[in-house]
Amino acid sequence: MSNFGNQVQSKLYQTMKNPDPNRLPVVYEEWEKRAREVLEDGPFYYVASGSGGEKTLKANLEAFNRWKIVPRILRNVENRDLTVNLFGHSYPFPLFHAPIGVQTIIHSEGELASAKACAEMGVPFITSSASTRSMEEIAEAMGDAPRGFNCIGVKMRK
Repeated sequence: MSNFGNQVQSKLYQTMKNPDPNRLPVVYEEWEKRAREVLEDGPFYYVASGSGGEKTLKANLEAFNRWKIVPRILRNVENRDLTVNLFGHSYPFPLFHAPIGVQTIIHSEGELASAKACAEMGVPFITSSASTRSMEEIAEAMGDAPRGFNCIGVKMRK
């Protein structure tokens, strides 16, 4: 077994001592601070509040915080498979770009910039029903890259 993992881990720890927002690990608070510096009040608070009254944002954070990463030390992870099969298609990893609408309030290219980045990285892009760009524009920007469309369906529950 090579020591590649140790090298990666060492670089990550070095980065944490002197955070660089363009490298891993991502420090969410630094990104939020930078966004506050460059965005007008309206766009910043729309994004920071989860685009609404923050109830969904709070519920999502609570649900996410119930999960923990459990380190698996001294395990051979040299041959791992992150492939996921979904809707008859196989993807190299279980990561999709969530549908996020109204992206032009924070960047002039809006969803096109996100779609292009996803296409370049091989991450399926899900277009929001609140997109500021048409599905056709996004499809053209992405070429043959995997993509989908979010259709809002609301189910009320207690």
